[in-house]
Amino acid sequence: MNLGAHITIAAALFDDPLIHLGSALPDVATIGGFRMVPGSGAGPIGQGIAFHHATDNEFHSHPWFTSRQKTVFDRLTELGVGRGAARASAHVGVELLLDGELFDGVHGEERNTTVLAAFRIAATATDTEQLVPAEMQDAWQRHLAQLHRWRSPDYFRDPAGVAKRMEIILSARPRLAMTADDVAKVTTALTEIQPSISETSEAFLGEMIAAMG
Repeated sequence: MNLGAHITIAAALFDDPLIHLGSALPDVATIGGFRMVPGSGAGPIGQGIAFHHATDNEFHSHPWFTSRQKTVFDRLTELGVGRGAARASAHVGVELLLDGELFDGVHGEERNTTVLAAFRIAATATDTEQLVPAEMQDAWQRHLAQLHRWRSPDYFRDPAGVAKRMEIILSARPRLAMTADDVAKVTTALTEIQPSISETSEAFLGEMIAAMG
């Protein structure tokens, strides 16, 4: 589950923007290349981080996700994509397309506003300093200070854009990296699964909120 969906679920269940922020920080750290110190979260920020991990556990075992991930993985295998790239593309591709749907429809602007409200307090929030090792502190604070610029990328609704993003993400991981021909194949598989994601995204979000409530 991507950071926008994490905050959307947290905001449906908690009023505190610090919890909303915490619910996204593990993904924020990953995106920025930071290593979080295990068990370092405190207060509402720590509560949000714990909620993030609980939400991921629910999401990654939910039939909605596992069935679509398997469909994309099987299709990519059929198209000749290597197992590592196929598995990673199926996993992250479904997540990004889900965020694309959740932040594009009638609730898109409201959800963007909620995410931005959380991210605008990131630079001044307490209990964020200890989340990463001391040698990463300065870079971490600069990273948090940029979050107020966030907006859900338009390409999250574009299978070709998501496939291209996957190529960039996986290029640094030799066992998962795509070949020159894989971007078109990933685009095909994500295009085929997108209607299923679009038709069910709001219902699935409701299921996730109920499960985490």
